[in-house]
Amino acid sequence: MRWVVLMLLLASCAAWAQERQVVPLRYELWWDERRFSLIGMKQTAPGDVKLPKLVEPLFFVNPFSDDKRLFALAKEGGEFVLYADTNGNNDLTDERPFRLQQRGSRLVFGPIPMRYRINGKPVIRHIGAEVRTLGDGRVFLLLLVASRWHGAFMWDGKPVSISVIDETCDGRIGEGDSLIWDEGGEERHLPAEGQVGINGRFFRYQVAPTGEELVIEPIQVRTAIVKFQGERLTLNVEDKSGHWRLEGQNGELIAPVGNFLLVRLEISRKDKQGRIWRLMANAFGPAAPKFSIPETGAVLNFEPLQVSLVYDRKGDEFEFSLDIKTANGMRLSGLMVDYRLPPEPRLRLTALGGKVVAEPQFHYG
Repeated sequence: MRWVVLMLLLASCAAWAQERQVVPLRYELWWDERRFSLIGMKQTAPGDVKLPKLVEPLFFVNPFSDDKRLFALAKEGGEFVLYADTNGNNDLTDERPFRLQQRGSRLVFGPIPMRYRINGKPVIRHIGAEVRTLGDGRVFLLLLVASRWHGAFMWDGKPVSISVIDETCDGRIGEGDSLIWDEGGEERHLPAEGQVGINGRFFRYQVAPTGEELVIEPIQVRTAIVKFQGERLTLNVEDKSGHWRLEGQNGELIAPVGNFLLVRLEISRKDKQGRIWRLMANAFGPAAPKFSIPETGAVLNFEPLQVSLVYDRKGDEFEFSLDIKTANGMRLSGLMVDYRLPPEPRLRLTALGGKVVAEPQFHYG
């Protein structure tokens, strides 16, 4: 009897064979122009800021980890230059101007070394910048990710590469920033703090505000089985304890018991030809559906997909688009076949008598 009780206890505690890990992370320059923070133009500079002589300046102010910082875009020698208050002393006269550099197909400023104090410790973080002008003349400054923290932790007895990215470009790791878990080329994109359940193994993790370390702690939870139709399933859910990323495979996902908001799902299935179809859907705020997981388990029901045809008349022409939602109200955000976009569909327009009038081609984007 004692052995039976012991086995049940081990099964219910979501087995975790690893101890708490404190993972040191190394800071390095690393450009990723896909990630940026957008700041708008200010008409004038704050009154307490010292300025050099500037030609046709545009001013931008953005909050950072210790205070707001001023950026000034101006012209020198017929070229754009960017001044940045890198040390936070409200003085641009002691700053050197940054000039545009070719990086890939884009012209950017940087890397720009920004100096802060985090927890009383002086640190330097690097960002890039790009200028965007809209058709109505509005000018925006994009702060680009130009650095990351990199390291590795142990998973299943093997080192796994991780990167931490300051998505908000504010010098501190926290809400809005991300952790990338790279396991053999397969990436998991996670927030900088959260809880994860992978095939029944659960842990919580948090990156230090300085970005210098990652702490991973195993946790025990009451679990139940979520059934689904497919090879792999990833759920992003939220409850009172925070954000969870849950992963399962072969039609079963082991999840914590409780009431959640379902904010994202990604499911993979094979068709009769052996192709892998991957569907992604998400929901935000009040639109996020409730998802309850009792001790008896649950079934993920997001089908049938609801397809709506939306059109807009422009003179003698009509512009069509498809709005696709899941049965539980989530919006389709992506559909891939063998990691590629599926064939673009055609729209068949027929008259009331059934005659085909036109078959225009849909285009993604």
